[in-house]
Amino acid sequence: MTIRHRWVPGPNLLDAANHTEPASFAAAVAEIAHWIRALDGSDARLDANLANFCLTDDRPVLVDVLPPLIPSLRPKPVNLFDELFAVLCFDTPVLLDAFLGYALRACLHTPNRTPARGLLPVVRDFAADDDADAGFPATWFRVRLQLAASAACGEVAVESVHDFFSLTSVLGFGQLSEHARRHRIDAVARRIQEWS
Repeated sequence: MTIRHRWVPGPNLLDAANHTEPASFAAAVAEIAHWIRALDGSDARLDANLANFCLTDDRPVLVDVLPPLIPSLRPKPVNLFDELFAVLCFDTPVLLDAFLGYALRACLHTPNRTPARGLLPVVRDFAADDDADAGFPATWFRVRLQLAASAACGEVAVESVHDFFSLTSVLGFGQLSEHARRHRIDAVARRIQEWS
């Protein structure tokens, strides 16, 4: 199957976080969050990587749709990375938490917190209800979002957000051995417990 669409000049949403009017960025994030939520009852999911979207006339355009994410064809996890990745791809509450957390973190790469603060109403509208017993991996993405929101408000240091995102990096987790993944899960749980 080949899918073609017109050339979209960008910028991609990841780059736009600190180079676009905060209101435009927040509106684009809210629109994509609507798309994610609207697909929840269907047999399709959206790969909500910020780099998969461009802004054109202040509106988001999806520019990467492959591979298709089809919940009815969800593969059975065979290791901890598969478990993490499947939840991230197919569970709408986790997808929203991850997407919003990534968007906030992208805004926190500069000292100006105005873009990140502009996202807080979107976070309140779309973040999943707090579930203390969510477990791995949903807790990772929930805590990421909570930390990033706290940093946007000036309640925690931005460095804490970046450190936790590094500790819970999906790419980094995938590169670990299964034994090291178990240790990483324990290390993250201890870190979360220290903050509680």
